[in-house]
Amino acid sequence: MGNELTVVETALFGTLEVPGDRADAIRDLAARAAAYASRARAANTVATYRSAWGAFTAWCRALGFPPLAGDPQVIGMYLAKAAERLSVATLEVHLGAIVAAHRTVGVPVDRQHYFIRSVLEGIARTKGRRPTRVAAPILPEILVRLVTGLPDTPKGVRDRALILLGFGGALRRSELVALDRADLAFRDRGVTVTIRRSKTDQQGIGEELAVYGSPQPAIDVVAALTAWLALRGEAPGPLFLQADGGGALRPDRGRLAGQAVARIVKAAAARAGYDPAKFAGHSLRAGLATAAADRDAQLHDIMRQTRHKSADVARRYIRDADLWKRNVSELVFTPERVKTDVGGERLAAASPMPLSSDP
Repeated sequence: MGNELTVVETALFGTLEVPGDRADAIRDLAARAAAYASRARAANTVATYRSAWGAFTAWCRALGFPPLAGDPQVIGMYLAKAAERLSVATLEVHLGAIVAAHRTVGVPVDRQHYFIRSVLEGIARTKGRRPTRVAAPILPEILVRLVTGLPDTPKGVRDRALILLGFGGALRRSELVALDRADLAFRDRGVTVTIRRSKTDQQGIGEELAVYGSPQPAIDVVAALTAWLALRGEAPGPLFLQADGGGALRPDRGRLAGQAVARIVKAAAARAGYDPAKFAGHSLRAGLATAAADRDAQLHDIMRQTRHKSADVARRYIRDADLWKRNVSELVFTPERVKTDVGGERLAAASPMPLSSDP
């Protein structure tokens, strides 16, 4: 009886095979827990967890291990094997999926177990933790070239409005494509945007943000959105509609997918003469944060627009501006800087540091 497996269907992990001696006690609870757990996570997280769980179960079955035994030795060995192809950050995601699957069916597992943490720490020391890759920011000078290079087709008008709104609102690509016409309101100074649900607001409390118009016609989000709505119409529904290969609108296809934002940004970058591989959908969000930091905006003001909950995460987007501000190497290597003595008398301009022949 103890060796029998009972199948439990879950929305988050798909099919889980539960040891038979525990199945009767946890079947109903597991089904309800799985439903709640799947709703608590974004669609991208569900897909990532399913993929990670599938990799773990395939490895377990190949070696004859039961996937839901809660054995830290088995989990540690899997992490050691997976480290041959995965980064430390991805291994952490796989561990999260494994732990979540066990908890879903009531099997205890401790992700802080000494063996699991020792394996992960050893992998991190051996491979190192690569910094999180952040797409190149689209700064204002790049933004101008991107939107002015777009054609005057309906698709081009749509893409101009999408890029400018995504930049000014520091919007995630999922937030951009989720917008409806009703979420946009024109004001005296620009537009307000209602974000009904986001990565950091899975319960749908909702947030409102403002995006100023610009005196520069090329990057005026108000003018771009007005032109787009003149083509789209004022009917309720998705703000940004799909288009066909020729640039004509296809309202019958519904709203854009999140991946479309990246394709739109990359295509505009290529048209403007940039390497599209350097940019992604998040380049708009990173560009606004980086440009604001370069103009001495305070971190809390940037976070108010980007809606980051973590200051550490927000700082990733302003890395370029921070690198060059108050950098001590400028004091040493910039010859234009002029020194003064304590009385204010001008001294000789600072010269680059002399090179010494001494070892």
